[in-house]
Amino acid sequence: MKFRCRMVDVVAMRDFTNIVNIISRLTRQCTLRLSPNVLCFSVGDNRVSMIWAELNPQHFFVEYVLNGVTEEQNEIYLQFEASMLARSMSSLRMTAKSVKIKLTNKRQPCLSLEIELPSLSIESRQCLHDVPVRVIPRREWPEYQAPNIPEFDISVDMPQLKYVRSIVERMKNMSPQITISADKLGMFVLKIDTDNATVSTHFQDLQVWSCSQNEHDDKISATIDIKKFFMFMAWDVVHPESVKCNILQDRMVNLYIQLADYLKIQYFIPSIAT
Repeated sequence: MKFRCRMVDVVAMRDFTNIVNIISRLTRQCTLRLSPNVLCFSVGDNRVSMIWAELNPQHFFVEYVLNGVTEEQNEIYLQFEASMLARSMSSLRMTAKSVKIKLTNKRQPCLSLEIELPSLSIESRQCLHDVPVRVIPRREWPEYQAPNIPEFDISVDMPQLKYVRSIVERMKNMSPQITISADKLGMFVLKIDTDNATVSTHFQDLQVWSCSQNEHDDKISATIDIKKFFMFMAWDVVHPESVKCNILQDRMVNLYIQLADYLKIQYFIPSIAT
């Protein structure tokens, strides 16, 4: 097996660092699936997908070399502590000139980072980090495949995350749960119930992409953990042009971000029985 890549573009390094930082805040253990055409970060909770992020290597790397387990199964699956990779990449914020990432074996498998930093002297400074990883054997690969996406009851554009964030930040101090609703007319509602009051915020005329409602249906909704929903707001750092909210009645909320052709993020929040 062999893997190495190299980044030199400032924007690419910033975007990659932001993605890793967000994932490190959401989970301890993370899985990285490497293949020739896509690089996937995944996070699961009791083998149920929570995050699935697909990155296009051509956007991020000027060099991307992968030799997988076999020619037929040209992939590598790695598991590691997301916070360790995030800390190692913090040097990229110091106007790094480039970074090389490669799979090495230093008493144990590691993702080794060689970060080139600017210097006042002629020669650049180099910062080295090793992140221990577990190479996932092929027999376990089925556990780390892309999640099955169900046919949702409604798919609607969300308001800008910065507006939703400010509302949910106040709501989460009042209730541990939030009900998210949408209808075929583009109404999007955030609602909490407390012992003393019901608080809701309504957004109108949002783009509806699909809807299974008939003429007599009311809003489609699901009640979810408000902290998990609030954690999703951290993705605002990648400046998404739009976010789709997909709802499966009383079962799940799926939040979807796509940036051009280089980043796709699926975020799954199961509903809470009420």
